[in-house]
Amino acid sequence: MKVIRTVGQGPRQGSRQGPVWLDAQAPLAQWYSTGLGQSIAERLEMEMANRLGDVFGYQGLQVGNLVPGMHLLAGAGLQRHLMLDAPGNQADIHADVLSLPVASDTMKAVAFFHTLDFCDNPHQALREADRVLTDDGQLIIIGFNPYSTFGARHAMSAWNRREPWNGRFYARHRVSDWLSVLDYRVLDSTAMYMRPPINSERVQRRLAKLEGLQRWFNAMGGLYIMRARKQTMPMTMMRQWRRQRSRLSAAYARTGDKTTTDSRATVARIESKFR
Repeated sequence: MKVIRTVGQGPRQGSRQGPVWLDAQAPLAQWYSTGLGQSIAERLEMEMANRLGDVFGYQGLQVGNLVPGMHLLAGAGLQRHLMLDAPGNQADIHADVLSLPVASDTMKAVAFFHTLDFCDNPHQALREADRVLTDDGQLIIIGFNPYSTFGARHAMSAWNRREPWNGRFYARHRVSDWLSVLDYRVLDSTAMYMRPPINSERVQRRLAKLEGLQRWFNAMGGLYIMRARKQTMPMTMMRQWRRQRSRLSAAYARTGDKTTTDSRATVARIESKFR
């Protein structure tokens, strides 16, 4: 399914234009079926297994069915797991991530599987995830790390329009800034997969020992996993509430002193009258 979007201003000359999420899903799924993709999927499944033990609720949503049979939210205590993908791919819901056909405040967790990397409007995608998440819901973001061997391959493949090297690899601190604007608190963020992006199953098996370096060189992993929690009370409202509480406390203190003084004077007058 080809999607054409009308944009007010075109990209600057020499800049890399962001891919359209709907168009990128089928090629990404095909890339994940390669030896390199399967190796990453196995490692990702292991990393996600023990990360969602604090997520409980009725249902969650995974955006992107890039590896059939792999549910990123399987480790969460959810009764129902929904999959959303582009039309033509296997999923429970077929739609665009920029306009989720999901009711607001209904998902306890939302997982973005390379969604921001291959989205021409990542801010709108985050706003949609925020809309469907319940209070204290969690957003799990998986993306390519630009500060890694994958990022180096991405930089050298600027001319290549094929997935995944035609995507936008956003740094974790940038994604974290976007989340803070939406009043999310980042719970944890880690990079994984220390092996270089060589599309050979035999080479990937031989280099498997490199995963032991993740403990010391965590920031250089090819992919990152970030978990963030939706704040029940946004930070801006919390700061306003604290300021208002301080003003009320100060006003109460002044009023309380005056009331105490007046009451003491009244008692003194009554006592002198009876004397």
